[in-house]
Amino acid sequence: MRKSIAIKVKSFPNVSETFVVSNIVFALKNKFKVRVFVAKYRGVNNSSQADTLQQYNLEEKIEKPFSFSKYQVVRWCQLAFMALHPRVLTYLFKYYKNKSKRNIKPLLELYQYRHFKKNAVCHVHFNNALHPLQKLAKIGYIDPKVIVSFHGFDAFLENKESFQKAYGAFYRKYVKAVTVNSQYLKQQLLTLGIDENLIHIIPIGIDILDFKGTEKKIIPKHPIKLITIGRLVQLKGHTYAINCVRKLRDAGYLVQYTIWGAGESLDKLQKQVAELDLKETVYFKGKASQEDVKHTLNESHIFLMPSTYDEITGRREAFGLVSIEAQAMGLPVIGFNSGGFPDTLKSGVTGFTVTDRNITEMAEKVQYLIDNPKVYTAMSQAAIEHAASFDHQYTTQHYIDLYEENL
Repeated sequence: MRKSIAIKVKSFPNVSETFVVSNIVFALKNKFKVRVFVAKYRGVNNSSQADTLQQYNLEEKIEKPFSFSKYQVVRWCQLAFMALHPRVLTYLFKYYKNKSKRNIKPLLELYQYRHFKKNAVCHVHFNNALHPLQKLAKIGYIDPKVIVSFHGFDAFLENKESFQKAYGAFYRKYVKAVTVNSQYLKQQLLTLGIDENLIHIIPIGIDILDFKGTEKKIIPKHPIKLITIGRLVQLKGHTYAINCVRKLRDAGYLVQYTIWGAGESLDKLQKQVAELDLKETVYFKGKASQEDVKHTLNESHIFLMPSTYDEITGRREAFGLVSIEAQAMGLPVIGFNSGGFPDTLKSGVTGFTVTDRNITEMAEKVQYLIDNPKVYTAMSQAAIEHAASFDHQYTTQHYIDLYEENL
């Protein structure tokens, strides 16, 4: 009999969450039967891995929210059909018995989770995706063994008091393991009162066969291609990288800087580029597919990782998967010593970490690599070798081990 697991996400698929797809695929390859429970299904076109979704028929494995007909008579028939499901009906009565306010939402949730095995191992990506597991467990509909993976922002949505009030009892009874992708994120979870013995540091992995670069070289008198990939939001620090590029150009270096990503900061960043007279040097490429990412990385020389901290929340980058992808393609990475990013490289070997928001230091490291082609080439080769240790067969295997321990 095949081993079964449930994977719970808030919405799926999402362009930036390739690690969720990798998790599902690796579980399937390890002979697990997988059901994916989502609060919102976004469609194959919202994924940068559409081919993978289709190859593994992932859409057939997704338990989506129930979709009502636009015709009222049909809707009544649909409600009756759901309510007549024996297990659903039994627990619907239990739910209503303890609630003065009654609506159809519990019926929809019970029906969506009708195939959720009562004592299933359930891997939840992002802590704020736990709903409605808490409610279903409380009425006895499920008795899950839960593994929660924090990925960044979800660790900053609560303080200790609010987290324990919202999740404390559920964690104590049902959560068997918690995973984070960096030491930085682990420290944040400890401030929420999560038991340290539950926490496992599991870096996000990549498919090293998919990101397979070659050793790169600096060619004198040819443009040096710099690149950053990430959402255009203040936390990602693009403004500092643009200022760094201006410093490099003023110092006489022939550089080109490509930015892949979309977001709320686009207009502000474009204005900055215009004011610094960098329109012929800095290029905004918009939203990137995985193929876009690989192609552009392959044609670039140095990856800039200017992620810093959010000026409102203080939150920092939890990990920085794109740093691993860049190194796998042979690019040394230069970034700020911020959040979990330093866990992704060997500073001085596969790239450099520099003082947060210090554009002078960042520019100096770029100059150093340009001026020392042999050092650059050695660093390019070391980056490829280092990234191989993050292959998903090693990182995602830790998830499989947790599943096995709790089956």
